[in-house]
Amino acid sequence: MNIGKRVFILPGFLIALFAGQSVLAQDAQEVISKVQEQVAIDQSIRVEFQQVFEWKVTGKVERLDGMMVLEGLKRFHIATPDQTVVSNGETMWTYSRLENQVIIDKVRQDAQTLMPRDILFTYPEQYNTQIWRKYVTFGGDSAVALRMTPKEQDQFMQELKVWVSRESWQPLKVEFTDLNENTTTYEITAVQVDSTITEEMFTFQPDSTTEIIDVRQ
Repeated sequence: MNIGKRVFILPGFLIALFAGQSVLAQDAQEVISKVQEQVAIDQSIRVEFQQVFEWKVTGKVERLDGMMVLEGLKRFHIATPDQTVVSNGETMWTYSRLENQVIIDKVRQDAQTLMPRDILFTYPEQYNTQIWRKYVTFGGDSAVALRMTPKEQDQFMQELKVWVSRESWQPLKVEFTDLNENTTTYEITAVQVDSTITEEMFTFQPDSTTEIIDVRQ
């Protein structure tokens, strides 16, 4: 089980909302444009979320709370109860609290590990977006729900849905189904734009007891 890969997808998809382009249906584009007005690419973002992951084969359900901070294209800090993933744009640290182990690697991107904000350059080209539910109620808010499906069926994420508040035009909930039919749901509990972020947020300093695995070479 690799929570890190799943967590990366959330901020990437949220930023995909801020970058929708011509492949979107007109009504969906209007929603995207309103979300774009809330967050610019050069703004820092702090998001708190609740994640539910359900395995298709076993039916097992995992629930956890998390926090992430994004700045620029590849700088981020993602924290859950059992894992912290940090990137300064060049180096990425993945720390497991259970194993007291940190893996140090170069910032890379593959089909399942989508870097925050990088995804804004790929989703508009690889996915079709439409209004799924024009008027829904979520957590007491009036919302609109979008649905994204891949143009190529071999994409890791086979379906994505997002609920956007009609009042604040910020994401309320994100749900995606992967190629293995596992489902991940994120409920966004707080979003803060242009929050004060220190440089230390984008580095990781292990203590003397932590096992260090450096795979950058």
